[in-house]
Amino acid sequence: MAHLLRRALLVAALVLVGTALNPVGAAARTPTTAPQGMNALEDSMHASDRISFADSTTMPIAIVPRAASAQLRREVLGFAPYWNLHRYTEWNYSLMSTVAYFGLTVNENGTFATQGGGWDGWNSSDLTNMINRAHAAGARVVLVIKDFQDNSINQIVTTAAGPNLISQTIMAVASKNMDGVNVDFEGSGSALFPDIPNGITGFMTQLSSAMHARWPQSEVSIDTYAGAASWDGGIFKIGDLAPVVDAFFIMAYDSVFSNMPGQAGPNSPLNGWTFNDTVDVAQYLTKAPASKIILGVPYYGYKWRTVDGSPNSTAVSGGVAESYSGVLSDLSCGHVAMNNGWDALGQSPYAAWWSPAVNDPCGDNLRSPQELYYDNATSLGLKYDLVNNNNLRGTGMWALGYDTGTNDLWNELAAKFTTTTPWYSLGGTPTSSPTSSSWGTTRTDVFVRGANNGLWQNTYNGTSWTGWASLGGALTSAPAAVSWGSNRIDTFARGTDNALWHEWYDTTGWHGWERLGGSLISGPEVASWGPGRLDVFAVGTDHGLWHKWWDGKAWSGWEPLGGVLTSDPATVSWGGNRLDVFARGTDNALWHKWWDTAGWHSWERLGGYLISGPTAASCAAGHLDVFVLGGDNAAYQVGYTGSWGGWQRLGGQWSFDPAAVCPSGATAVNLFARGPDNGLWWTSVPGS
Repeated sequence: MAHLLRRALLVAALVLVGTALNPVGAAARTPTTAPQGMNALEDSMHASDRISFADSTTMPIAIVPRAASAQLRREVLGFAPYWNLHRYTEWNYSLMSTVAYFGLTVNENGTFATQGGGWDGWNSSDLTNMINRAHAAGARVVLVIKDFQDNSINQIVTTAAGPNLISQTIMAVASKNMDGVNVDFEGSGSALFPDIPNGITGFMTQLSSAMHARWPQSEVSIDTYAGAASWDGGIFKIGDLAPVVDAFFIMAYDSVFSNMPGQAGPNSPLNGWTFNDTVDVAQYLTKAPASKIILGVPYYGYKWRTVDGSPNSTAVSGGVAESYSGVLSDLSCGHVAMNNGWDALGQSPYAAWWSPAVNDPCGDNLRSPQELYYDNATSLGLKYDLVNNNNLRGTGMWALGYDTGTNDLWNELAAKFTTTTPWYSLGGTPTSSPTSSSWGTTRTDVFVRGANNGLWQNTYNGTSWTGWASLGGALTSAPAAVSWGSNRIDTFARGTDNALWHEWYDTTGWHGWERLGGSLISGPEVASWGPGRLDVFAVGTDHGLWHKWWDGKAWSGWEPLGGVLTSDPATVSWGGNRLDVFARGTDNALWHKWWDTAGWHSWERLGGYLISGPTAASCAAGHLDVFVLGGDNAAYQVGYTGSWGGWQRLGGQWSFDPAAVCPSGATAVNLFARGPDNGLWWTSVPGS
């Protein structure tokens, strides 16, 4: 039944991976048998934590109005749980409109509990500093008042304890120069206490009135279950609450435990099954205006031991909650025979692998398959599209600090809710990795093998893309392309005979394919250090690198350069007599070999964990940028400016090898990748 409140994680092991204090998850819909949503369970789990906070000695500053030029187009609300408060320096306050401190626990008499981590965090310098940072960036900070016990909630909303709590809340908000309140009351429903739904509406009416009388611009929001708008028999009556609150925070996650009991599956599916974000939003829009709806998203996933590791496999044990940082750790620690996939119905990524009984590289030693479903920048971006397409108030995440160590989720917020340039779809049906070339700042060409195995081209003229055009041929690999100057493009591919084939464009148009021989087991790659010079690289039958070049007059023979490659090579030239070649080695790391006036240098290991071949670009002499896909299918970048820097995660959910080119005179790299829709996508990334 769609109106039933979804059971939370009473069956799940609350083992939280990936941050120093082992956090996970978010507020979830409450089970009908016990007053335990996800943030209730997590709050209980952290109740005995002994967190060392320094006491605050100053009052936080008041909010500074956000500059119009930096204003978010939607509300972005981030929950800051007390156990992650020490991470406040990591958070990007310019990408949040509201930070919700979680929080103060409510007693039955309407006072706040004065023991525990929530109270200690409330009185800490960390909270004061966090509020100051948020206010300086123009972001609100609101207080979360939380109650997860039926008896207590009933007392608050039906007796004089309610007005007392309202008075206590106003004093607390004033004491910290805060900007509103978020109410997180998670009870088991109206079956035990039928007065609770009407009582909550009455309490919120009084709270909103009192808060707005004191601070007309304050925000009063309430956290509600994703299925609450589908009926009026639960703890929340959305239609009655809508006129009296500023916003609903929809706790739209943990759906898998009702959608697929006993199976692994998407935590927060966009479509499919009984409960999903699309249905949840549609139901809320029948009872509340879009301007009051905030779609909550999870910064965590779930990992199961399963029967066979196939998609949606039967679970051997309950789901283990894992923060996004923990997810990234799992995806990169070297699990045996990892399979990374994309759930097309739920629109979310997953991974499956075998955990051996001993010598598990990730330390689990379970002797069983494991399966992990999670949300990343790509799947969250699709939820943000739902927010934008329905003109909702905004989005919010449970919880801040669960993505420590990476910026890709922040980047996705910027892409969807600010003017930051997002990825753009170029469509098409590529059946290979892309390749790209550029003969000037306003000219970029991208090529793929199409569904007919022919070569296809799309051109950017500085203003727009022309659309896909067929160039024919019969390719058995990804193509390669380079431009040595204006109105010149050279493309290469492996043919049906495994030989190298060449097609080129000049002022007279495209010329037919010519056969250049060889026996390739990879796609080729090509670079040019000047007019009339082409250097082509490919993997030979010995799995080593082979090289063939055009000197302006004739083609050379094939030259062996050694190594053992497990990907197509990548190459780029930053100037005369300089070639850099990259490939994935047998250890799945990035390896580099280069040519300069001293000749060829030996292979060097640059590390990383690659599930794709690399691509390379150079925006200036002495500068290199290499892009790969990591174990989580996200794009990564590493740069060279005299020495190699560290890996930077760019996010996304991609397949095949990416492609990159830096147009002449530009400082940004055009990056291309095939997305989860199997179409080609394009963005611009600053060069090193």
